[in-house]
Amino acid sequence: MAKISLRRLLSKLTVLALSASPAAASTDVALSSPSAFDDDADLDPRLTIDREHLDAHDAAAMLGRSLAHALAEMRPLGATHLAATWALAEDLVRRAAIANALEWAFPLVGDGIVIDHLSYDPDPAIRAATARAAWVRRATGGDHGVLARLAHDTDGEVRAIARGAR
Repeated sequence: MAKISLRRLLSKLTVLALSASPAAASTDVALSSPSAFDDDADLDPRLTIDREHLDAHDAAAMLGRSLAHALAEMRPLGATHLAATWALAEDLVRRAAIANALEWAFPLVGDGIVIDHLSYDPDPAIRAATARAAWVRRATGGDHGVLARLAHDTDGEVRAIARGAR
């Protein structure tokens, strides 16, 4: 199975965020246009992330912050596509990374749908991150009953986060 190094993916997301930022767009020295990354093979959700010696949830937390920054700078359709494909990925690290990314406040078209989907994830850490994301985004429509449902989750931590957020 094809893999991508966590370091390489973090670098790609950093370049993506920097190249998509308004400051980069206003200069002639922009690293690349945002559209250059729309079909970037390294962002393919079918690739497994080689997290080297890191725990999956630690790797996802690192990746989530970089992903949030990149999504905030991307064009809306590209950001929504990236978030949706990572939420549907088989790789636990990618799903956890998008759940962690959504805990940060930035506009994302379709965030409520992604949060709703991730709230059914079999991994309780992803559901816990999803509860935090739903809480952060509830004012902008990111909680479509997710907190109410997760308040009755089988995992105690997920229940506590969801109940505390309501």
